[in-house]
Amino acid sequence: MSRHFSLSKVAYGAVAIALLASPAALAAPGVSSTKPADVPAGRYVLDKTHASVVGKIKHMGFSNYQFRFTKVDAEFSYDPKAPQDTKINVTVDPASIDTGTDAFGLKFNKELAGDGWLEANKFPTATFVSTKVEPGAGQTGKVYGDFTLRGVTKPIVLDVTFNGVGSGFVPGSVKTGFSASTTIKRSDFGVSKYIPMVGDEVALSIEVEFDKK
Repeated sequence: MSRHFSLSKVAYGAVAIALLASPAALAAPGVSSTKPADVPAGRYVLDKTHASVVGKIKHMGFSNYQFRFTKVDAEFSYDPKAPQDTKINVTVDPASIDTGTDAFGLKFNKELAGDGWLEANKFPTATFVSTKVEPGAGQTGKVYGDFTLRGVTKPIVLDVTFNGVGSGFVPGSVKTGFSASTTIKRSDFGVSKYIPMVGDEVALSIEVEFDKK
């Protein structure tokens, strides 16, 4: 009995060593390159658990008030040999606006999603569709595209930073991430309530991770 147990332990140890020595195990999760050219060609989908779209707007001159959207989806296709041809599609649910105040029994989120503001019941999605990608120096670039909010479409430009590409926790997986920012005028999309007491310009800050499919 003890001999069998001892042999089993040896066999188990041999298997464990073999697994640890495999290339997949040696590729630790995390960024392995910050060069856009090292991103494998293919289709990438958003990791929704590691994505945020945060807005900032001036409130009566007292603060730069912040909010976020909790329901976001996105995907892009990429070829390192032709990065300028990258196609990006983003969808945001306006009803998912979160000011962090409703936890105190307020209904501010519902108000901002409703009439006079985002009117999510009439316009349930906001979208961004890229029209041109302009690679810049190093890890930077610009993404031009059409942004649609409340049924109004306007061109906007995203300033993008490529954060890196590497492996996720699943062996053999490919993950990549970006930071982006832009500023829009809400009045351009028909949201003019309380201007100028509440600012017209909305600064958007975006943090996203994608997984290769």
